Amino acid sequence: MAESDGLLRAEAIEAYEAIPSLDAHGELTRAILAEVALLTRKYRCVRRHDVPHIAELTGLLDVLWQEVQMVEAEAVERVS
Repeated sequence: MAESDGLLRAEAIEAYEAIPSLDAHGELTRAILAEVALLTRKYRCVRRHDVPHIAELTGLLDVLWQEVQMVEAEAVERVS
């Protein structure tokens, strides 16, 4: 599980590096976002532990990724 966490963490950090607006906030912001992404992924489907802040974090991350995907789609359109 630790190996998969490391891989997931690296993938999350790589994905956050693609967001130019985070450049002003440095690597620490990306590291925090990656850890939050891992935490919410682990608890996303857990029902027996009702953790309301995880649901809120999950929703916020989903919105962030929607925005990232929209920006990427716009960039691809401009290039095409």
